[in-house]
Amino acid sequence: MGIFLAEGEKVIRTYRCAKVDFTSSDSTLEAFGIAKRSPETECTVTVTNRRVIYFAESKQPSRRTDMPSMHSQEAFIDRIASMEFLQAETQRRSLFPLLLMIVGVVVTVMALMAGDTVFAVPGVALIAFGVAIFIPAIMKVRPLMLMKVNTQSSDGGIHVSGLSPHEEETLSFYMVPDQEFERMAREIGALVLDVQSRGDACIPDWKDE
Repeated sequence: MGIFLAEGEKVIRTYRCAKVDFTSSDSTLEAFGIAKRSPETECTVTVTNRRVIYFAESKQPSRRTDMPSMHSQEAFIDRIASMEFLQAETQRRSLFPLLLMIVGVVVTVMALMAGDTVFAVPGVALIAFGVAIFIPAIMKVRPLMLMKVNTQSSDGGIHVSGLSPHEEETLSFYMVPDQEFERMAREIGALVLDVQSRGDACIPDWKDE
């Protein structure tokens, strides 16, 4: 983990909670099964006696910028008010390829009824393209995840960004839950409450598990 610890700060637990693909900021094509996504960067949540730290950094620098992608967020233990976790599954969108196939059938039928086989070719092409997207869309399931750590403060704090407000609202990464996400969701609330109420005295109890 590329995060420095303060004096007296001790790591209690670290969870490999997710994998992310930083290059996949547009999920529109992926939703139709056209684009391939490969989330490889590991995201970790580390609980110390002072903070809850989310950190992710790509292993390889970008070929264009020569800099690794990274994302870091943290919340102070004594300010955490609530947490929310979600792990679910969703299928890709199948309406668009279904409409393509319907249009292709209509074009093909009309062309054949008119006796013009040349105009039937685009219709057949639309049908084939729709089928090629429709089958993966109904067969492949995409895992989803959500993690929120809410604090008592409503102040936004430091906010430095080279993104426009529109870019910030629309920016998203292809992210899937990792093997320890469920374990983290089940126990991190109890861990945070323990640290808030007992302080460093609870560290041995969690370290030994």
